[in-house]
Amino acid sequence: MRFFVIFFIFSANLISQISLEDLDYFRLISNKNSKSIILNGTAFCNDYFNKNTSSTLNENKYKNIFLCKFSKKRNRFYVYMLSVQKRGDKSLKNFCVETLSRWPEIFDHTEEKFYYQNKKYLDGFYIENFYFDKILSFSKKYEKDQRLINNEIDNFIIKNRKNFSNDNKLNNEIVKKELDKLRKIYKKIISEETSDLDILIKKILYPIVRYKIFVNDTNKFISYSCNWQPGKGSDPYVKKEKFREFDDI
Repeated sequence: MRFFVIFFIFSANLISQISLEDLDYFRLISNKNSKSIILNGTAFCNDYFNKNTSSTLNENKYKNIFLCKFSKKRNRFYVYMLSVQKRGDKSLKNFCVETLSRWPEIFDHTEEKFYYQNKKYLDGFYIENFYFDKILSFSKKYEKDQRLINNEIDNFIIKNRKNFSNDNKLNNEIVKKELDKLRKIYKKIISEETSDLDILIKKILYPIVRYKIFVNDTNKFISYSCNWQPGKGSDPYVKKEKFREFDDI
């Protein structure tokens, strides 16, 4: 698998053609129980914004959050806000830039000099960080982290108790395999290592990310969207939008 990943990293032609769906397919061939990069990434992104993102958009403290959606049809990963009402005489572009700037983590990603910075809301795509259905957050405090590891092993045993038998040797091998996996993840996170698979996913993911804010102009009774591509600047591309068209992607 390592050779396979390195082969793709150093082949610019193949990088331009391979997709996240391809990676999911290749991983499924090698391990039928592998989790989908796309599903994990999308779910984690939505959970991240649901837990961490809210902002005051006006004096009335109207709150909104971003949503995340992967489009197989367009091979795009959308991080979008649906929707914001525009009032006043400010230009639509300026309104959108001002709105997006309230989320620096996203706003910075539109600038070329910050393009390669890791974005926490995209961490769910880096499958090597996953253990079961979540990303583990270690504190770098040894005793606390060991308790977390032990808790995960206990949860694994409870969840997979039907797979254990009277053969204690075999049972210990199953537990050891999971413990080795967890310790590998722990070492990777603590040392802040970047794996070959991480590099490959980032090369594929970042070019397909799009940021959108849907805007209702209450004065003109028209709906628009402001669109950004990572690293291409904060000035948005604006177009008229019908929400039902976005639902079908």
